[in-house]
Amino acid sequence: MAVAKALRLAAAGMLAILALLPAMACNAEPTSTPRPLPGSVETDREALIALYYATNGENWENKWASGAPMDQWHGVTTDANGRVTALALSENNLDGKIPPELGNLAGLSQLYFGESRLSGEIPPELGNLINLESLRLSGGLQSFGEYLKLDLGNQLSGEIPPELGNLANLEHLEIKNSKLSGEIPSELGNLANLKELILSGSELSGEIPPEIGNLANLESLRLSGNQLSGGIPPELSNLANLKELILSRSRLSEEIPPELGNMANLESLNLSGNQLSGEIPSALSNMANLESLNLSGNQLDGEIPSALSNLTNLESLNLSDNPRLSGEIPPELGNLANLKELILSGNQRLSGKIPPELGNLANLEKLRLSSDLLTGGIPPELGNLASLKELSLRVYQLSGEIPPELGNLANLELLYLYKTQLSGEIPPELGNLSNLVLLHLHENQLSGEIPPELGNLTNLESLRLERNQLSGCLPASWRELDLSTNRGSTNRPNLNLGGLPFCFE
Repeated sequence: MAVAKALRLAAAGMLAILALLPAMACNAEPTSTPRPLPGSVETDREALIALYYATNGENWENKWASGAPMDQWHGVTTDANGRVTALALSENNLDGKIPPELGNLAGLSQLYFGESRLSGEIPPELGNLINLESLRLSGGLQSFGEYLKLDLGNQLSGEIPPELGNLANLEHLEIKNSKLSGEIPSELGNLANLKELILSGSELSGEIPPEIGNLANLESLRLSGNQLSGGIPPELSNLANLKELILSRSRLSEEIPPELGNMANLESLNLSGNQLSGEIPSALSNMANLESLNLSGNQLDGEIPSALSNLTNLESLNLSDNPRLSGEIPPELGNLANLKELILSGNQRLSGKIPPELGNLANLEKLRLSSDLLTGGIPPELGNLASLKELSLRVYQLSGEIPPELGNLANLELLYLYKTQLSGEIPPELGNLSNLVLLHLHENQLSGEIPPELGNLTNLESLRLERNQLSGCLPASWRELDLSTNRGSTNRPNLNLGGLPFCFE
């Protein structure tokens, strides 16, 4: 009896489960199957043929043979089904308009038209390329001889189509050196997978859309060389993965948002050549990974924050040509052990003395200072800068003698000490600077004879000593120097040497 009862209960349970199966099947997630790509191999081929004729294919560097399969055409990649997945035609002499038929290449993931001479507008149909991961359109290079190359730019015009904001898989968008105008579409803020946004060297206007701050995966943002307006959106500080922010020469104004200091992964910040005002935010010192900071050519005021010394990875610091910057040069900058460039020229209101702590910058290769208000002498500690290649001190009130310790700068190539109040004799130790190619000591109050040791400077190409109180004669070895390009205020090479005669052997 017990066994029979158990069997009846088991059978009832099984029937209940079977009764639920249809409902479970209705609620189950459907098995996903890849959606077929719109179009066909033939429509892909038609799109490429349209491109060929629209961009003067007969004059391409690598032409397409019409009878050959598409995967044998230069720059074309296809998948196993024959659909086009990549189109790489950079440096192939494309010249003409981008045909709207390219929007039919549904399987396209890579589109490269770099170094081309494209014209006309960007077809909004490119917004149909839902599988596109990389779109690069940039200007062309024309060679003149072996070394000289001129960037001709492309002639793409009109506005950036907002339809590009539909490219959900896009990771790289580069459209530079063009005639594009109008505003940056806010729809680009929808490109959640974007890692690189380069829209430099065009004629874009309007403000930077704050929606750009939504691009959580963005690593590089370059908008330089445009005609933008307004300030830097503080929303850009939301770009937690950004490594490079280049907004130079774009007519930006207002103050630098202190929120930018939250960008912990930023390595390069270039805001040069704008109309930015206000003080340099001390919060920028929070960018622990920053390697390059360029704020030159603005209207920044106040003092240089000593907190910038916290940027221990900094290799280049350029604050030049901000005529309203004032105060002393922070001695704490001498703690920037990795610094290679320190450029503070064109800041005529900087005052105080040149900090001797700058002599601690063992990796420094370039030091430029100019001011009407800096006083005192050249710190002899600058002779410790063993890696220095350029030393430029155009400091009107700089006084005292040239420290002989500068003769220790074995790697120095350029030495500018001019238009100052430096006095005394030229140290013979400067003759140790065997790599020196430029020596400008003009318009000072130097006196005495030119040390014969300076005759060891046989690599000199530019030499100016005029408007001092020098006497004696020039080292005989300087007769062999090619100073044909040694033009200065006199425009006569011999007078740029102070009008002194050459010594006899």
